[in-house]
Order: sequence, then C-alpha cells, then structure tokens
Amino acid sequence: MTLPATLDRDGVALAYRYHAGSGPTVVFLPGYMSDMSGSKAEALAVWAGRRGRGFLRLDYSGCGASGGDFADGTISRWAGDALAVIDAVSPGTVVLVGSSMGAWIALRIAITRPEMVAAVVTIAGAPDFTDWGLDLSAADRTALDRDGFVERPSLYGAPYRYHAGLIADGAVSRVLGGEVAIDCPVRLLHGQADPDVPWHLSLDVANALRSSNVQVTLIKDGDHRLSRPQDLALLCATLDALEA
Repeated sequence: MTLPATLDRDGVALAYRYHAGSGPTVVFLPGYMSDMSGSKAEALAVWAGRRGRGFLRLDYSGCGASGGDFADGTISRWAGDALAVIDAVSPGTVVLVGSSMGAWIALRIAITRPEMVAAVVTIAGAPDFTDWGLDLSAADRTALDRDGFVERPSLYGAPYRYHAGLIADGAVSRVLGGEVAIDCPVRLLHGQADPDVPWHLSLDVANALRSSNVQVTLIKDGDHRLSRPQDLALLCATLDALEA
C-alpha cells in the first residue's frame, strides 16, 4: 500500500487516505488508540470503491501514521484534526462513521457543523466515556497529579493510558446530559456482547438526539469491535440504506 498523504496542522503532520467519488464523502473516524488501517476502515474503502463513493479516513494527531504526541490528544483536538482534514481535502457534505470514541467525535462535529453533516453512523459508540468509563478513584486522581495519566487493562493488548488533558477536556466536550442538537439521520450499531461499552448507551444517545430520523441496531452476539464479516456487511448495508 502506498504511503498516506499528510496535512500540516500547526506543525503536526496529519495522515489520511482519500478517494474521490460521488455523493457526500464518507469519513471514517477511528476509536481510542486505533487508526485508519483497521478492518472497518478497510471494508469501507472497498465498499466506497465498488460504489464510486468518496471516502476519507485519517489518523488523529499522535495516532497511527500521524505526527504529534498521543499524550496531547483530547476530544477537542482530535475533532479539530478531523475537521482540518475534511475542510482541506473534501469540503462539502459528509457522512460521518465513528467507531467507539470516534462516535463521540462524530457527534461533536455534527453539533458544531450541522450544515456539513448529511448523516452520522456510530459503531459501539462511546460518547462521554471519560465520565462513565474510567470511574476514577482517589488513587487514580493521585496518579493523575503525579504521572499525568492513569492506566486501565485492555482486552486488545497493552494497557490503555488516559492522560489528564483528555479527561479534563472530556468534561467540556460532553454530548449527553440533555438534548443532543443534531437533526440529520443517525444510525447507531451496537453489539449486546460488548464488554467495553454498554449497549444501552446507544439507546441513551438515540433518546437524546433531536433528530426524529434515528435507528438503533443491536447485534445480540456482537462484540465491541464489530469487525466480523457479518458485522462489516451490516455496516455497509446501513450506509447503502441511507442512500436509498
């Protein structure tokens, strides 16, 4: 595979891959400690190529092939990274596909740039996870003050680190707790065997959305990644149905 293209944002090279095509550009937003080379992004690239659709995927600063320090990453910063690449590479309307944390970023973008977003699709969406997912103890807060981060075990390899800046920014980047001011179509996919993000969170998001064009699809045996062939087929079918 050829090297990704890059965009300079405040001295940080943001890596992305873009294929021009028809319709609103589909933009894939990865999850926490993930990147644009995963199976969902690859499946969407194939789907877009077969249908002649525009497709953009990117790595946030400090992630994947992009420059920068992961420790500096926050929801606000990574949402800004995504917007910078979208505006430079494929201005116009987009369909945002956000996986896990990427769903939080997708919702933030849809709130702040409603004229740009034609639809949102979330996969095991984890908005506001710094509130409900970390359950910080007094010892954790001591570690944050001392080390600048806390760690949590991961099912996918090395422990995940959550830095103080991410947690502080999460408090001002919340999307839940009231009406979510999004009016475009939203599709929420979630596995009921997800060990990381409770599936009922997608129901909470659906209830909070201002849009009336909202559908939740629960996959009874689906895990967090939703990367099995049948899960990827469902994701592509969801995008097809949005165009119908």
